[in-house]
Amino acid sequence: MKKFYKIVEAGTAPGGYVVRLDGKPLKTPLKNPVLLPSKPLAEAIVLEWAAQGSEINPSSMSLTQLANTMIDKSAGEARREMNERLCEYGSSDLVCYFAVHPTELVKRHQKHWLPLLSWIKEKYGIVLETVSGIQYHHQLRDSMGKLQKLLENLGAVDFTLVQATAATTGSVVIALALQEGRLSPEEAFQAACVDELYQLVTWGEDAEARKRLDTIQSELKAIAQFRDLLKATNVGSR
Repeated sequence: MKKFYKIVEAGTAPGGYVVRLDGKPLKTPLKNPVLLPSKPLAEAIVLEWAAQGSEINPSSMSLTQLANTMIDKSAGEARREMNERLCEYGSSDLVCYFAVHPTELVKRHQKHWLPLLSWIKEKYGIVLETVSGIQYHHQLRDSMGKLQKLLENLGAVDFTLVQATAATTGSVVIALALQEGRLSPEEAFQAACVDELYQLVTWGEDAEARKRLDTIQSELKAIAQFRDLLKATNVGSR
């Protein structure tokens, strides 16, 4: 899409903060107003739009995309469908499937994943059973029920963070841990990409694999930035 605006700026509106393109409020793909609860987030989204060249590249605007998801898909039928998808991640969560060999990879799985499984058990009473190998294992019905209720009760912001992280990592456990600050973006990356990072160490660099890892790392940093900007003090807004 060609760039269609000259001036991008943040502003206020009843109920929050907006981004304006040539004076017109930014809207989501579903034509909902982009009304944000945080001035710092609005200002960061302004920078994304201001950085566009003659062609608009949506993939370079992670914060904008997350805001659109938060506004367009945090309620109604879209939310129900995404909740179901998140439960599917939980039922076959990445962190439950441990390698059988080699020993070093098994140790890496244990290092990154066992603390997360203990955390979600202690905090939410969700017991996720582990498997050695890749054969699908049906998780306990009680645990899946607790996970479903937890996800359904997430507010729009937390839901957006969890949904985006799970889609990036394949793990709802990692997603919840990043959303709550239990993991940093780098720790989430390490936990999500244990196998890929081990392969690079063992067999050497691979351009395609490195590109994929860089994308995952960048997306996790953007998700954490989105979280932090939403929690940031609205400096100058009083």
